[in-house]
Amino acid sequence: MEPLISFVVTYHNEPEAFLQACLESIRALHLAEGEAEVIVVDDGRTLADFPLQGEKLIRQEQAGLSVARNTGIEASRGRYIQFVDADDCLIPIAYEAVLETLRREQADVVMFRMTKQSTTAKPPSSPPQEGGTEARLQMGKPTASRTDCPLLLWRGSGRLFLLHRNLRAAAWGYAFRRETLGELRFLPGLLHEDELFTPQLFLRAGTLVEVKAKAYFYRQHAGTITSTKSSAKIQNRLNDIHFIIKELRNLENPLLERRIRQLTVDYMQKTWTLTSSRDELRRRSRELRLEGFLPLPVRCYSLRYWLASLMSRVCL
Repeated sequence: MEPLISFVVTYHNEPEAFLQACLESIRALHLAEGEAEVIVVDDGRTLADFPLQGEKLIRQEQAGLSVARNTGIEASRGRYIQFVDADDCLIPIAYEAVLETLRREQADVVMFRMTKQSTTAKPPSSPPQEGGTEARLQMGKPTASRTDCPLLLWRGSGRLFLLHRNLRAAAWGYAFRRETLGELRFLPGLLHEDELFTPQLFLRAGTLVEVKAKAYFYRQHAGTITSTKSSAKIQNRLNDIHFIIKELRNLENPLLERRIRQLTVDYMQKTWTLTSSRDELRRRSRELRLEGFLPLPVRCYSLRYWLASLMSRVCL
């Protein structure tokens, strides 16, 4: 029997208490026997004698997150795949809405939201309430009413999503149909590998649904890639983002232009926030200008992008 979903949990030397909480959040889901499989990929063989409850453990020599996720993809049998980092958790009550959407919509991709808390906080047991008006879109137009589908934010193709919506590229931010991948895999040795993987996956998605549920607990703590203060690692991060921007452009797909432009803004912002160096910002901005990424076209993708596009024509 094909499971409904495979949860691929990637682990590398995180506190085992984090992994325990992660697996417990998956076990808490209301899934029938055989509907789910859980694959723990131990990258670097750093996991000690850890008690598992039916989860499949794969140990590999340290090769990085991209390879660990690729290992999980190859081992998975589920119709859908959900990545979970070992130091994060699902929020069971909210993730039930994701599972229900998978069953009801049969979409290629179901996106959802996340929440952040301190390392000492437990994951919330129910989805936080949000105010404001929902942007329910279908093919760029309003979809069902609030009473029909209160969590629905978008229903359409992945290609149209890239054209009309702002992308959150984190690979744990959506469940996706395994067969949608084709030959697509994560590029080994790359930081911010999600930024290259996710847009290409969305181009392949015939149907994409986005729901409002905050179904993922993103744990912020020291020791993660994004928290590093090492000068060499900061340069590697920035160089990899620059590489990804160029790789996306090399795909020569106009549907990626919006994401390339927004990623260019992210790149400039990270250059400043991570280095606090005007010289470094000027140097990298000059490279972008010579490569044709700057100045940015003025668009109303978001307030941040609009302001950055204006500044790119005046200051950089």
